[in-house]
Amino acid sequence: MTPFVLDAYTARSCPVKTFNTFDPTLPDLPLDESLRESFQGGSDFRDAVLGRLADGEGVVDLRGLDASWDERVEACLAALGSGAAVVIGGVLPLDLDGHRSGRPDALVRGADTEAGAPGYWPLKVKPYRVREKQMGADLMRTSTLEAPRLLAPLIDARYRVYREGVLLELAHYWRLLESCGFASSEPLAAVVGDDRAGDAEPTLTWVDLTTKFIRTYSKTAGHKLRSALERYDHEHRFRVYVAEHASERTGVDDPPPVVRPIRVKECEWCAWWQVCRPQIDDDDLSLRISKAPLDVRELQTLLSLGIKTVAELAEADVDDLLPGYLPLTAHRDRSEQRLRQAARRARMLASGVDLERVSVEPIGVPRSAVEVDLDIETADDGSVYLWGALLTDADGSRFVGFSEFDHISGVREIDLARRFCAWLLDLVAAHPEVKVFHYSDYETVHLQRLAERSDDPTLLAACALIRDHFVDLFGYVRDNFVGVDGLGLKIVATRGAGFSWRDEEPGGLASQTWFNEAVDGASAEARAAARERVLEYNEDDVRATLAVRDWLTAFDDADRNAG
Repeated sequence: MTPFVLDAYTARSCPVKTFNTFDPTLPDLPLDESLRESFQGGSDFRDAVLGRLADGEGVVDLRGLDASWDERVEACLAALGSGAAVVIGGVLPLDLDGHRSGRPDALVRGADTEAGAPGYWPLKVKPYRVREKQMGADLMRTSTLEAPRLLAPLIDARYRVYREGVLLELAHYWRLLESCGFASSEPLAAVVGDDRAGDAEPTLTWVDLTTKFIRTYSKTAGHKLRSALERYDHEHRFRVYVAEHASERTGVDDPPPVVRPIRVKECEWCAWWQVCRPQIDDDDLSLRISKAPLDVRELQTLLSLGIKTVAELAEADVDDLLPGYLPLTAHRDRSEQRLRQAARRARMLASGVDLERVSVEPIGVPRSAVEVDLDIETADDGSVYLWGALLTDADGSRFVGFSEFDHISGVREIDLARRFCAWLLDLVAAHPEVKVFHYSDYETVHLQRLAERSDDPTLLAACALIRDHFVDLFGYVRDNFVGVDGLGLKIVATRGAGFSWRDEEPGGLASQTWFNEAVDGASAEARAAARERVLEYNEDDVRATLAVRDWLTAFDDADRNAG
């Protein structure tokens, strides 16, 4: 067989993609889908981080090297052999025996190898958070971009396990370092995620690749904790197996593929979707249940039990499935509840029901003589540029917006928030019974973030209102309803409360595009039109929240009248 190599992204990616890539009977290799992050702003964050690293002492930056592949490899090996403090953009030698190729964002000098050569740790930059709080945790370390080799304990924080994909990439680079003799004797790897607080500089999060903290399926124990290296080795071996079998296909009397398409999140941007989609039944569970979907192992387990489609799950007796299902899906918490929820959604889909009430007790949404429905809009950098409120009292409902259509951050973002908070505090002072409704905790999280960052007394006073005056409407919906497509505000307001947005394409991500047009549009007319579109969209959001409240209250009114 012709030698082949897999890149670092392959182990974390769909194995069907690997099969299709190496199947000679299919079209040519499509665009590398791992580049998706670059097209979504990740490249800017990466460039800024690597540029900051490049300012340090003893750094060899190979990003701009105009040379052939072999020359790039030679330059990287020379830098590693010289003991450089950091090597940026280096190309590691191919590992043909291990079927690996790779170019890490950076390599940081660590402890020497067991043979006494300079040892290195791989580093990857990702534009998202990789840490979360856990009191008492002390397994990770951290360092700064200014001094990346000076590691310090990272207390009360753990790695976000659902971000394990980047650890698989780093494990891939670690195996490459081992193959060329430059792996440190201490198996560490660093992720520079966007875990900044306020305007602080990103920092490195160091993870031991041999620490067992990733929960995985186990035939003998249901689930088992494995390390990033163990996870990677398993996934990489499987994809090598898949690639080898795919390469043997001729298009004549081929055996069935060793993997079959299952719709996962990755399908949304995968170039192979046009090949996979015709192979999936229109009623396939992975295709139709898109909210709180079952994972690949759960779907494969159902398939082994003869359940592949929505219709089949809708008709199945879940209690009969459980003895065969639960032992194979113990890698997931609440495995039984997840299956029952999927079965309920399957029955709803089969019956054409969008929303279904699951409670019998009163819903109990609080009401007041003076009410505020609150919704914020954020730019793509996370800054809040619009605080929209719908004030409802004896005189009716009217929209009040506090906005600044400009690229704001720091002091200006705080000033805008202060204007809204001052208005709200005055309203509560005049009407102590005020209730402020919001859908999920997005608004309160941003308010608290800005208050903590600024220590502004007006913002802190507004935060003090959250406990007694703010009401998260989503909690009432979640506790009383199941939605076949989830319980987002757009779904509940349109399919439940019968509300409609004026805009044909309402959505938070779309509003960020409109905001950019409102600020940077080519003409004054274009900017004005975009501003109006954003304001109307935000007003519709808060009016939708009111519509959902009225809809929920009507259930209780109907129950009382029926009683």
